[in-house]
Amino acid sequence: MREHRDSATVGGIKRVALRAEAGAAGGLVAAVVVAALFLVDGAIHLHPLAVPEALASGLLGGGNGASGAISQAGSFAVVTVEVTAYTVVHLLTFAAVGATAAFVIDISSFWKGLLGSVAYVGIACTGLLYFVRWMVDTPVALDVLGLPRVIAANAVAGAIIGTALYLGEHGDADEVPA
Repeated sequence: MREHRDSATVGGIKRVALRAEAGAAGGLVAAVVVAALFLVDGAIHLHPLAVPEALASGLLGGGNGASGAISQAGSFAVVTVEVTAYTVVHLLTFAAVGATAAFVIDISSFWKGLLGSVAYVGIACTGLLYFVRWMVDTPVALDVLGLPRVIAANAVAGAIIGTALYLGEHGDADEVPA
């Protein structure tokens, strides 16, 4: 009896660990996709680094990132270091959201399934961004982004990470019911 219980526990831990790995990988993909979306959006508005500059400035307390202008945010080298540091934080944050979502979804019946995973991750990403904004006490980044763009980007991230979690639980895409 005890061996069966221990085996079930180990199997459950392995299952959650695999989902956490899938969530972290999905988080990295989501981070790259979200960054690419904002780069394209910025390029359309003739300043591709406006959003990463503003977010880096807000998070790291740099120059005036609200304008997204390198000349106002500091020297090119300083902005490059800030944007690079922010990008690392961005990638790690999305990977962590994906990995921790695996645990939350595993223990909750409410967030189970593909739609629940997508919704949870989208809400978690948006909540985390606003929490960090509150903690660093700077509206700069969100002034540049705006709520609709935050929600849209995090919905995309939620879809990517949620799908990765779902596939991590249910196997290859060929096995997912239509």
